This record gives sequence, C-alpha cells and structure tokens, in this order.
Amino acid sequence: MDLPRRFSYNPQWRIILVFLVPGIAVMALAEIHRMSFGVGTALGVLPAVFASLLTLRRFAFPRFLEVEQNAILLPTGFLHIRTTKIPYADIDGTREIRRKSIAVSTAGLCLYVKGRVYSFSSTLLPDMASYVAVRDFVKSRVIKADQPLEGGKYCFKCSYEGNGEIHNSNGELVWRTKTLHTRPHYPYGFFRLPDFVVYDETDKELSRIKLERKWPLAQFMMVENGLPICTIRQQSILLNKYSLDFANGQRWVFRMPLFTVIFGGLSKTGEKVRVRLWSHNIWVVLMDTSVDNPQLVAALAFIHRERLRCN
Repeated sequence: MDLPRRFSYNPQWRIILVFLVPGIAVMALAEIHRMSFGVGTALGVLPAVFASLLTLRRFAFPRFLEVEQNAILLPTGFLHIRTTKIPYADIDGTREIRRKSIAVSTAGLCLYVKGRVYSFSSTLLPDMASYVAVRDFVKSRVIKADQPLEGGKYCFKCSYEGNGEIHNSNGELVWRTKTLHTRPHYPYGFFRLPDFVVYDETDKELSRIKLERKWPLAQFMMVENGLPICTIRQQSILLNKYSLDFANGQRWVFRMPLFTVIFGGLSKTGEKVRVRLWSHNIWVVLMDTSVDNPQLVAALAFIHRERLRCN
C-alpha cells in the first residue's frame, strides 16, 4: 500500500436505503389505511429520520480514514465526526468481527488501545476491498510476536435465544453459554424463565444462574456445585441497571445507559468493567485484571442474555 493513503469514510448508499425504503413503505401503508395511521407513522418515521441523518452526515460532514506510516487517523465518536490519531505502537491487539443479515453483511476490526476500544467498519468504507486493504495493513503493523494472553479482554457472543460463546484476547473459545429451553423458542421468559448455564470447552458445567424472584424487579442466583456464588438483581424498570453481590464480598453495579454503545460496571472498591457494543449480539469486554475471574465473566454473560431477551 502506498502511504499515506486516504479512504472515504461515509455511510454507503445501500445502508441508507436499508433504513429509508422500509420507513417510507410503512408510512405509505399508513397513508392508504392499510394499517393504523399512528402506528404506521411511528414505525416509519424512525428509520426514515435515521436515514436522513446518515445522508446529512455523508454530504455535510464527509470524513476520511487515513493510513500513515506510523499511525492511522480514524473517525470516531457520534456519527464518526471526530478524528482520532492512533499510533500503531499503541495498539495492544485487534479482533475482527463479522455480521450477516438478510439485507447486508458487514465486517469490522476492533483495535484495543491502552484500555479503550476503537473500530472501523466496512459499511463506512467505499467497498469491501478497501476494508480488506486497511485491515491487512493495520494488522501487519501491530506487533504480535510472542504476545502473551492478556487477561480481562473478552468477546461475548450471544443469540436472542440465549446461547453463545466467550472468547479470550487471542480469539480462542474459553466458555460456552446456553439457555436451557424445554423447547427452543423466542421470545421467552414471560411465564417461565429457563436456567442460564456456563460450560467450559469440555462441556463441563461451571455455573448456573436461575430466577429466584420475578416481581417487582427480578432477582437471580448464580450457583456452582449447588453453592450460591452471586446474587444478581435488576435495579431499574428499564432493565438497564444490575447489581452483583458475590459471596466473597465483591459488589458491583453494572449500568447500560440508553442510546450508547459504551457502558460498563464499577465495583465497590473501584475496579472497572468496560463494554463496547459492537452489535446487540456481540460485546467487546475489558475488565481490570485484578478482578478477572470466571464468576464475574459468567454474570456479565448473563446480563448480556437478559438485555437481548428483554429488548
């Protein structure tokens, strides 16, 4: 790759149309009385407004991803308007994440930089070839030789049915999670909420989380070998705040503010867990190494499942 090199980093038209066309279609159905006018307008306006916002971003605030010899200039923040310079020497590691849907398939590369997570996506670059070129060059510049496993860095993957995987910083499968449905279905939990179980790579059960109380705010218990390990409580009717009380005395509060992709938890003694939401189904998790343990990871994986189930 000839350096420096700039790539347009703006919403692609096909992504804009994915939101715009359904929004207009729903509002048209409401206009010809094929559905309730109020419901149709509500369902149609949101994607149409988001498509308009992306169009405004494309024309009024065009941005570029620039690859230099020693650093990458990456658009970040809300709508990727701010530009951040990231030296390759500061990148601790990378992870590629791919997503597929009926309308579009995307890929992105997460960059771990001094406790923070940045990323760039194929949906904002001109085409997949540009994404591959940037991805391969950045990965070639990150020093990985004999790099040890880094504690506290995980990738959580979970389906809406409540089954998933947890990978470490090297992309290796560490644990699997499963929701024990009597029969697979979604949504679930209105009448009965199945147990949530964490298994190791040999399919040995490590911990199980079960519902103890449902109303007014749910309470759950994590057990290992029949012994209580942690009490997990919902702390908000919006289901975006949880408290974790471990049997060893550790206490955590985990918050997921609305309309943000970055959130986390704070322990009573000041340790932190940071989460970057790559998609609803994929979390990139960074936790202080002093509190990195399977029980805390299992509790966070359960909260991930609950967020998917309730939203």
